Amino acid sequence: MKSLNNAAIPAAIARMLRTPPLAPHQFTATKFHSAEDKAWFGNTLLKFIVDDCPSSAFTKRFYNRLSNSFGHIAHYSRAGFYEHFFIDLAGKIDFLQQTLQWPCYGQPEHTFSDVELVLQARLSTATLLPILIARRDADIARRERDLLARLKAKYEPQPQPAAAPAMPLRQASLFDLSA
Repeated sequence: MKSLNNAAIPAAIARMLRTPPLAPHQFTATKFHSAEDKAWFGNTLLKFIVDDCPSSAFTKRFYNRLSNSFGHIAHYSRAGFYEHFFIDLAGKIDFLQQTLQWPCYGQPEHTFSDVELVLQARLSTATLLPILIARRDADIARRERDLLARLKAKYEPQPQPAAAPAMPLRQASLFDLSA
């Protein structure tokens, strides 16, 4: 099992994402990229996701290809792209949603649309996005319950149990002659 923000990705889902590895014969070469390049990118992205998006795997080559896939053209730097999508669960969910919703424009002879379609199919079949959304929602609910408990303790203090009545002290009076 691999982790995704300290929660394990089920081994079956990791296998679904990575097995079988994408092969060059599944893809069409472009003028500037071979079918091997396309298979490398697909396998690298799937491994990156399964391994919980480690910054060490977010190489310049991988970033250059990913930033030009699935409509991610608005990010100007590798660090900014990584910080936007991969440092927390919300970013990872956003990345997967954008990736799965991208319409994969273009022809495989000119774009990576064939790889994008295969990656979308793998990600959809593996149902990783609903798992991450459920984890996010459970984390939000846990944090909100913790906050509610703290606020109740602060603003709705529980009544303290009544103490036994104290024996009144006999006070001497000015008119008490026995003193």
